[in-house]
Amino acid sequence: MKRAIIICFLLNISALCSFAQGAKVDSLQQVVKLHPKDTTGVNALLGLVSEFLRIDLAKAKSYTFQAIPVADSLHHLSGLSASYLYLVALYQNSGHQDSAGHYLGQLQMLAEANPSDWKLKANYNQSAGLYYKNQGDFKKALPYLLENLKFAKPNVEGTAGLYLNIGNAYFNLSDYRNAMHYHLEGLVIFEKVNSLRGQSFCLHSLGNDFFHLSQFELSKKYYLQAMRIKEQLNDKRGLITTWMGAGDVYKESNQYPLSEKYYLQAITASREMKLPGEELRSLYQIGLLYKRMEKFEQARESIKSSLVLARQMGDSTISAKAKSELVGIDIAQQTKKIDENTLMATLETVIEAGNRDGELVEYGRLSEYYAMNKQYEKAFEYLKKYEQLKDEIEGTEVLLELRELEGQYQTEKKEREIELLKKDQELQALALDRERANVIIIAIVLASVVLTALLLINRYRVVARAKRTIEMERMRNAIARDLHDDIGSTLSSINIMSQLALKEDNGHAGQYFQSIQEHSSKIMESMSDIVWSINPNNDSLEQVLVKMKEFAAEILEPKGIAFLFQGIDEVKNIELASEKRKNVFLIFKEAINNAAKYSNASKIIINVAGQNGNIIFSISDNGNGFDPEKVKPGNGLKNMEARAKSLLGALSRTSAIGNGTHINLEFPIT
Repeated sequence: MKRAIIICFLLNISALCSFAQGAKVDSLQQVVKLHPKDTTGVNALLGLVSEFLRIDLAKAKSYTFQAIPVADSLHHLSGLSASYLYLVALYQNSGHQDSAGHYLGQLQMLAEANPSDWKLKANYNQSAGLYYKNQGDFKKALPYLLENLKFAKPNVEGTAGLYLNIGNAYFNLSDYRNAMHYHLEGLVIFEKVNSLRGQSFCLHSLGNDFFHLSQFELSKKYYLQAMRIKEQLNDKRGLITTWMGAGDVYKESNQYPLSEKYYLQAITASREMKLPGEELRSLYQIGLLYKRMEKFEQARESIKSSLVLARQMGDSTISAKAKSELVGIDIAQQTKKIDENTLMATLETVIEAGNRDGELVEYGRLSEYYAMNKQYEKAFEYLKKYEQLKDEIEGTEVLLELRELEGQYQTEKKEREIELLKKDQELQALALDRERANVIIIAIVLASVVLTALLLINRYRVVARAKRTIEMERMRNAIARDLHDDIGSTLSSINIMSQLALKEDNGHAGQYFQSIQEHSSKIMESMSDIVWSINPNNDSLEQVLVKMKEFAAEILEPKGIAFLFQGIDEVKNIELASEKRKNVFLIFKEAINNAAKYSNASKIIINVAGQNGNIIFSISDNGNGFDPEKVKPGNGLKNMEARAKSLLGALSRTSAIGNGTHINLEFPIT
């Protein structure tokens, strides 16, 4: 179950990395479209070459050839130099040595024509070093790489790559002490700059170092670490070399099925990617495996295939070793006359190339050859050379030094991890401090909000209380005014008429008592209106309309005038303040009184409507009407207009002789 979870996790990581790589490629392609003829576009094309260099050589080559003419036209020397450098690698990896040599020459001419530009010289040195290393001429490759050390800057990815290449050159010269030193230096920088691809290269090279010192468990550890990172990065080309390394380790550990599996994976992938250099090395190694398994025909077929590719690639070292291995197979089978000249020629070739591992193999093979032919003195001579060289390469002192180097690296790595942990703790402490500060700020803000809300609520209460006080004061004043104006004056009239009636002795007392009765009725009506207007149960417009209906019936029915209310259901739930109710009712009352007294109408229609936040009252009769030009407005109309103004509304009156009268009142609800 755990293994399945781990596999799913790695697949997810791989998918995310592939997605990220696809996004980067899309972004670079978009830049090329936007900048097809400037340096930004050239740099984007070179970025695409870097992305495809390890997964699709054809695409990488296509982008390189797109970059060259643009860089040349812009005199963009660094872009041109980088393009040539990529073409050297691309053509050499695909087995076209002549083309690789041509672009190496172009790179050299560019550097020599611009001696002040150290970057061009550095690019040439790097390309030449890798070119000769891939041809197996390690002695010639190393000086170019070492010269680039004077251009190197500390703790940058390019310097780490240089250390890696120098370490590989020393490795191929069997100088494992220097090889491991540079591989570890490169790994440290790649870890600092967080370059996974660089880390995978260095881990693979460290696996090679320990493998050739017969430290197979350590070698396997580094190979498997490199393999995991390359799978995560989808580095198909890088996986080929690591599969070959894993095949070597399992071969030496006598785990032949696993070894064969990794070699076959490397061969298949090399053919798919059209990488003859990687294919020939894989074929050579699986040939050695088959020889050890005593599958001599398969061994001979694989090594012969590697020999054909080595000749095409111009790799003299592998060619010589392949020829020697074919002789070794013949020795093992004893099916054919052994050619002493072939063995000696192979020995000279590997010594000239500086390949000490190859030299060791050839000493062993010559010792076997002379022993088989009963030339024991020569057999013993080459056996001594074999043992002496083996002690030099795999001596205890060298192993101790390499172990010490690896231990120092692990110690420094742990120290860096501790330092990073301390920094993480410091960052966490800062984050906690920020959180505390944020909590305090939030608490202050919340307290401020609550305090502000309390102040606003208190202010609202004070304002509401003041408004209620003002409203009550206004109501008291209105009631006092009404009592004084309506009831007070009427009572004064009654008092005067009562005194006159008491003094009157000529039979006119009845008239005074009639007036007293009328004035008393008026007082009762006014008092009823005042009480009704201040009663909160009458706040709804529905109650106002009920009062209006009662009044209309009281005034109009005795005169035989029909009346009709319309639109009540639309507005009956609207509430009005007492002052508004009173003014609306008194305007209505005045209008109905006027219609009853002067219009001679047979029908009155009262319409109520709500529209756009306003209430509209209209009172229309079918009476005689009048000419507004000839009739002067009396106190009743003036009072109606004054009350309409106090409602913040408008009152209009239209009439014509024979067409009745229409009164319209419009005022806001609030």
